[in-house]
Amino acid sequence: MIVKGNGGALEVIHGEEEDEGAYKMYSPIMKVLRECNSFFLQGLVSVQGECRPLLACGRQVGVIRPDVACYLLDYPQVFTPTPTAFLMHPQLDSYAKRSSAVDLVLRDLRAKNVLSALRGWRDERFCVWGQFGVGEPLFEIERSAVTPLGIRAYGTHITGYTHSPEDGRLRIWVQKRAFDKPTYPGMMDSMVGGGITAGMAPRQVMLKEAHEEAGIPEHLASTAVAAGCVSFFRESERGLHANTEFVYDLELPPDFVPRNVDGEVDSFEAVTVEEFLSRVMSAKYKLTSVPVALDFLIRRGFITPDTESQYPGLLELLHVPLHHLYAPHAPTPTHSCPPASPPPSPPSESPSNALMLSEV
Repeated sequence: MIVKGNGGALEVIHGEEEDEGAYKMYSPIMKVLRECNSFFLQGLVSVQGECRPLLACGRQVGVIRPDVACYLLDYPQVFTPTPTAFLMHPQLDSYAKRSSAVDLVLRDLRAKNVLSALRGWRDERFCVWGQFGVGEPLFEIERSAVTPLGIRAYGTHITGYTHSPEDGRLRIWVQKRAFDKPTYPGMMDSMVGGGITAGMAPRQVMLKEAHEEAGIPEHLASTAVAAGCVSFFRESERGLHANTEFVYDLELPPDFVPRNVDGEVDSFEAVTVEEFLSRVMSAKYKLTSVPVALDFLIRRGFITPDTESQYPGLLELLHVPLHHLYAPHAPTPTHSCPPASPPPSPPSESPSNALMLSEV
């Protein structure tokens, strides 16, 4: 169920409950997109049970499943529990203090080997925002901890394409991920993709990843066209994936062949649109990159209302309203975040007991 804060009252909205017959009515594309949005379609209730929001400085920044909550209870000086939420402790009143305290907890949990996601520790830092692009981020966090804490993650993807000199038909570049990648090893993926690390903007990450993953020189990568975002909310064994991906289209010369630089890609292949869709729909394609691929095919007119009967529902599941699901909380004088510099701190914190997993 989704629980909305509506003044002092709570409104409960139940997620979808479907039987096998209803599931069979969905098209193959819709089935895959529903899997990408499993947590959203469950009504924001985990398979583990009811979740609690993680609040920092008056914003919901995470979603804590019961299997993670039981471990966070050991760290009340960082994650202060209430019956309905976890609050970042009010004494952690700056970006640096929050980042350092959370990092110490995560390293301890990693040493205890109790959260499977932390076994893929990356030594990469993601910013945790109250509202992306508004003010400054609240703190930063180890990338592998994003899913167990239900933190919103942001990334960039490039769909690289070319036109065959033989027949003029569109060819789309697909990568095969390296077999030693900590996540989704050996699976097919977008030509270029990467998370937005702390201190970088989407376009900076796009240019960086274009070089590292596919050897695309900056003068060529800089011609990539920003084509919007996709977003989805999925649950997996590693936790909750509340992802927003900035998507870019890049037309490449027919004689350009991507070559990996950083060791994270096994190989590349240019395929026809028909073959691309077949691969995207297969179990060998990285599931969290499927929305990026389908968005490209829709925008290019290869998936239309004529080819996909459930077109409106498909479009909605490519743009889940995460911005509104991670809702602000009304400030109170009890838990405030004084201004901190650098970076400046966002608005004051609230210990509101309403489970703000929506506000849709």
